[in-house]
Amino acid sequence: MNLHPWPNKRNPSPYEIFDLSDGDMSLSQLEMNKLLKKKYVSYVKLYHPDLSKNLQIYHKGSLLSENIKRQRFDQVQEAYDILKDPRRRVAFRRYTTNNWDEAPRYNQNTAPFSKQNYEAYRRAQGHRSSKSFKADEEFWSAGTWEDYYKMKYNRAPPTKEELEKNKYKILAGVLLVASLAFSLQIMLALDRTNEYLLQSRLTNLQVMEDLQHSTDNYGDGLQPLDRMRRFLISRRSTLLMKEKGDIVDDTDLKNQDDELLIKYAQKVEK
Repeated sequence: MNLHPWPNKRNPSPYEIFDLSDGDMSLSQLEMNKLLKKKYVSYVKLYHPDLSKNLQIYHKGSLLSENIKRQRFDQVQEAYDILKDPRRRVAFRRYTTNNWDEAPRYNQNTAPFSKQNYEAYRRAQGHRSSKSFKADEEFWSAGTWEDYYKMKYNRAPPTKEELEKNKYKILAGVLLVASLAFSLQIMLALDRTNEYLLQSRLTNLQVMEDLQHSTDNYGDGLQPLDRMRRFLISRRSTLLMKEKGDIVDDTDLKNQDDELLIKYAQKVEK
């Protein structure tokens, strides 16, 4: 038996399963339901597990197994459930024609929440999120902004009267959020200021410590001879680095420093 030309695609669409032409799609709802019911009954007789046990159905010369017949029956049932419901049929039509060539463009001259602009938004979202029909049928069923709002938030969108009634609450909420954001910025600024002041204080303490060390001659004593000795050591280091004149030996410099230190000590004693 080979009564029904099954589509060659692995996952045919409901239109392909029921072999609907463009002329069939223009039928009235009553005529469409009659056509669908007639085809559905004939397909059930072919593929229903209880009715097709003793039927030998061939497709392209091959005998269909029971699993294939059961799979086709499930596809027929799913396709019929979509096509017999006008809302689901329109949603599936949106899904199958979701391409950029047929997409309406956002029009700034119309109202921002117009049906045309919603359709442009819905189609863009469908492409961006790769929404499927099975998992996101509610998305494709939404035909207006109100439908989309209800789908997303699970409640009807607020009316103009409700918005007017709650505008002061909305304003208070906005002001509260702005106040919190401003307070957070102030706190961050205070933290940065305190960190800067702490760093400045540590720097000042380090400078004061260095000044104190220089005042007490870096631990070498505060007596005149101690200061002279430190001066001579510093002078000797400077001369060695410059390497000028006949002064090339550190021993000579030490001897000269000792002589100068003795003369200075004698002068201080007088």
